[in-house]
Amino acid sequence: MVADKSGGVALKGSLAALGSAFGFAVFTVALRWGRTGEMLPAVFLSGIFAIAITLAICFGLDLSLVLSPNDGGIAMAMGVFQVSAGLILYTLGSRSLPAAELALLSLAEVLLGPLWVWLFLGETATVNTLIGGAVLLAAIAGNALSGKRRKPPPITAP
Repeated sequence: MVADKSGGVALKGSLAALGSAFGFAVFTVALRWGRTGEMLPAVFLSGIFAIAITLAICFGLDLSLVLSPNDGGIAMAMGVFQVSAGLILYTLGSRSLPAAELALLSLAEVLLGPLWVWLFLGETATVNTLIGGAVLLAAIAGNALSGKRRKPPPITAP
């Protein structure tokens, strides 16, 4: 996905994406580790961590924390509907799916990213992006068609 990118900005973006993927992996494993308890507070805690990290980045790069009313409204809508609702549903689903399958299914969202930017922004995807999407689609389809999901133990009469 990053093979055709070069320069300092692309490297910083790739490192940020790697950090995001690492954080999401830690979150997924933590959800599965604590699946017997209530893990919705972990979603709240992840938001607190995100605020702290964002503040550190903004202060470190001397960026303003002030948003226009329009940008603030967009940020609030995305925070409530896109991020929070998605993470709550992901957390609830983590009780019944293995971590690897949970993470694989979450990548289905990534498949539609190039479509949305093409439809709404007119951006075209590179060949490497399409190849990466095909690999993800093949992995998701292969997992769904393989029937290798963990089966619950049979119920036996006492």
